[in-house]
Amino acid sequence: MEYPVWVVPFLTAPMLIPLVAIPHVIVAQFAVGGGFLLADGVTWAYRHRRADILAYLRDLARFFVLLTIVFGAVTGVGIWWTIGLTAPESTSALIHVFVFGWATEWVVFVLEIVSAFAFYYLWDRLRPREHMAMGWIYAASAWLSLVLITGITSFMLTTGRWTPERDFFTAFFNPSFLPQVLIRTSGSLAIAALWIGVHLSFRAPEPLREEMVPRLSRWAMAGMALILVGGLGYFAVLPDHARLNMIRAPLLLIMTALNFGATLIALTAFGLGHLRGGRWINPPEALLMLLIGAVAITSGEFLREGARKPYRIEGYIFSPGVRVAEVPTLQRDGLIAHSPWLQRYLQENLGLPEEALRDPARLPEPLKVQVGEALYNYHCAACHALDGYNGMRPLIQPWTSEIIADAVRHLHRTNPAMPPWLGNEAEREALIAYLVTLQKGGP
Repeated sequence: MEYPVWVVPFLTAPMLIPLVAIPHVIVAQFAVGGGFLLADGVTWAYRHRRADILAYLRDLARFFVLLTIVFGAVTGVGIWWTIGLTAPESTSALIHVFVFGWATEWVVFVLEIVSAFAFYYLWDRLRPREHMAMGWIYAASAWLSLVLITGITSFMLTTGRWTPERDFFTAFFNPSFLPQVLIRTSGSLAIAALWIGVHLSFRAPEPLREEMVPRLSRWAMAGMALILVGGLGYFAVLPDHARLNMIRAPLLLIMTALNFGATLIALTAFGLGHLRGGRWINPPEALLMLLIGAVAITSGEFLREGARKPYRIEGYIFSPGVRVAEVPTLQRDGLIAHSPWLQRYLQENLGLPEEALRDPARLPEPLKVQVGEALYNYHCAACHALDGYNGMRPLIQPWTSEIIADAVRHLHRTNPAMPPWLGNEAEREALIAYLVTLQKGGP
């Protein structure tokens, strides 16, 4: 392990990622779906010479640019900051595997930003044909950005036939790439319709809502059909360990139920919008439906992330940030021997010489427990806070010392969502000593 760990009490460091990433995804999907809906709306308004709809769409475009470009950019930087701190090994691997993909995404992103600004700020200066074209250029570039990012994030769940010797395209076109593109495209159209529904409820007169809501609903319902296709494909290509996690983990079962429930409610709302127009759209109802759409996206993202365990990148990097190929070496030499930051911490804070770190099981009990605590931070703290999310203290509270020792000795058999033991036997004994102390009420 070439990087230090960031221990975040109560939450765990990786749980900081969704606090930034999920709001970003909700807005980023609005950026994609909203691009299609705005381009379609402007095209329809120009062709039917509807100055009132164009005036409303200009107001919507201002809200759209402010939210998606400003908020999206800030949270996008926030994602890089959090993943760099919480999962540096995985972040480095994704950068190196997908150099071509990231470069392409940046080109597409620049086109997306330029076309979005031109679409709004040159509203009165472009001829109708040019303005419509600029809207569709933005929509296409935003969707291409989604496709590129999805190719990278889907690789984390299904690496498929990729190996470190394989090329970029084997990694990018992985088994879950197409299903996830379908799911994210459909989700983008749906959440965009809900965002615009909120804007309509506050900013548009009732006759305009009556006209626009059915059109938005048809786009959203067409997108929802892709969710069924993409969802079936997604579950068909899930690795065995991911399917097992979704079946056996209560939290993932709850998230699955939330996702299905929120999706059905949204589909019903779109059906009502198509049949009844905008008569039932008022600010409280529109905000409630946007919240339900956010629940659907949040639960879906949580499922995708939770199903990956014990991996951060399937078959390549385990959740503590250790590459699968390194496990035999770590089990032979020890985690401490291959973790320079851990070595430095133990030497500077406990005053332990390098020779003592080779066999921590022989240390006096208080020192052995402290070494075990440091090993816990490197091996376990990515998924288990002491108290809080996946709290270790309440988990082992009813266990005996013998159960704790047996669980650590058979770590990945105790729970398939956990990685195998990533150290030598002496380090395992130090971790057991720390967990036993923790179970008995120690710090």
